[in-house]
Amino acid sequence: MKNFKLLFAVVAGCMSLASCSDDEPEAPTYYYRVIGFENASGVKAGPTSYGENLYATYSGTRFTTGSEELMDGVDFLFGINESNGEFNFWNGGTVLSQWNYRTDIEGQAEGWWMTYLNQCSVYNTNSTDGSNSGAGADGSNTFAVINGYNDPAYSQSAASMSFSGGKEYLIENLMYCPTSYLYGVMANGNPYGSNPEMSLEQVRGWFMMTVTGYDAQGNVTSTVSEYVADFRDSDRKVEIPTTWKQLNLSSLGKVNRIEFNFNGSDTGAYGLNTPAYMAIDNIKVRMN
Repeated sequence: MKNFKLLFAVVAGCMSLASCSDDEPEAPTYYYRVIGFENASGVKAGPTSYGENLYATYSGTRFTTGSEELMDGVDFLFGINESNGEFNFWNGGTVLSQWNYRTDIEGQAEGWWMTYLNQCSVYNTNSTDGSNSGAGADGSNTFAVINGYNDPAYSQSAASMSFSGGKEYLIENLMYCPTSYLYGVMANGNPYGSNPEMSLEQVRGWFMMTVTGYDAQGNVTSTVSEYVADFRDSDRKVEIPTTWKQLNLSSLGKVNRIEFNFNGSDTGAYGLNTPAYMAIDNIKVRMN
């Protein structure tokens, strides 16, 4: 079980007792917990990989907000962004998923797998396509899917996650992987983009994810940016990931909240054309 996992690490220690002086201070001992979403509260996206239960019109049990216990009295919080009193995933936010379709399925039109109708699938080639299990960062079943970016002009808002009670912790790293929707559009072309039949590589484009940290007073602590894909320079290109990758967030310092934003070369009159989605898993939190 990957959630509520306690890790132990000795950081910046001596390589051996023989190399340490009696006058040197002892290396600090850090304890970690990993937010793996496996036992997080809240229903998972369904009943299809579109996630009908992520919208206000759904008549069954819906997902709006979720949490995972970090320690006694402190939860890790996430959910769909609220707008005008309603929770709809098109407004951005964070949801839970186990879907992993990477190809078309029976009964769907050609190219279905790389559209918003499959928005909750992760493109993890280390998992069995369409098994809808074992697609998490360490082979587990559940992960988070984030959607949205900051563009107030078009009512777009970014996904965020936070610690309850105004608590602040250092997040050492997390794992990320493109969703099938994002991967498919970058690899094959975006019907709603500037070059519908050309891949991001063919147009020498790029796509970036930025994580911003905020303290309990709402002040920015720092930002970390990662090129998810970058084909502007053939000698230093960043290929589109097809498995989970680690992103170091320790430079954010202690944070109460993190916010995810996206930017890219394919933009138009209505903002970013590239789908602003990502799968997130195994958020490693330092507890002391």
